[in-house]
Amino acid sequence: MDAALGALVEQVIPGVFRVWNGHGGFGAGVLWRPEIIVTSAHLLTRGEHRATWWTGETFPAEPVIVDETLDLAVLRLPRPVGSPIPVRDPRSLPVGSLVLAVGHPWGEGYAVSLGVFSGWITARTPGPRGILRLLRTDARLAPGNSGGPLLDVEGRVVGICTMVVGGDQGIAIPADLAEALVRRIPA
Repeated sequence: MDAALGALVEQVIPGVFRVWNGHGGFGAGVLWRPEIIVTSAHLLTRGEHRATWWTGETFPAEPVIVDETLDLAVLRLPRPVGSPIPVRDPRSLPVGSLVLAVGHPWGEGYAVSLGVFSGWITARTPGPRGILRLLRTDARLAPGNSGGPLLDVEGRVVGICTMVVGGDQGIAIPADLAEALVRRIPA
């Protein structure tokens, strides 16, 4: 299983970016389309944003959609790069499934943590959504994981990592909500 997980990580790393907010802060982002990155809205500030690819190449990243109630943002790169990470509908993920979080915790590039999808939690949000279902995992998250993918063991995105609660539980926004947000991009 070690070799399979190692191969999986190598496969997905080209689809995970380091997202810089222009004020020294950073997190992760997921290549959703060849020129589109999905990340956490709380990472963004006013000013210029950049996205650094696994090769070290850095691109300007323009916020196209920012939804603070979902804590999701969609960034556009100046040109297509790489292959997007496949997406899985998280509603089909059984509780107890192994998941991986990929990001840049505490400044460490492309760190991976393994955990278990422990179920759904609900959170109240302002605005018309009211209640939001979120994925909960014990995969270790830290500052720098925000915006990175929560993956199933086949390397498909099931969520976008967003926060830690209680010190031992990671929370991710379901991938289907991110997909719906990306579909709203103006043509």
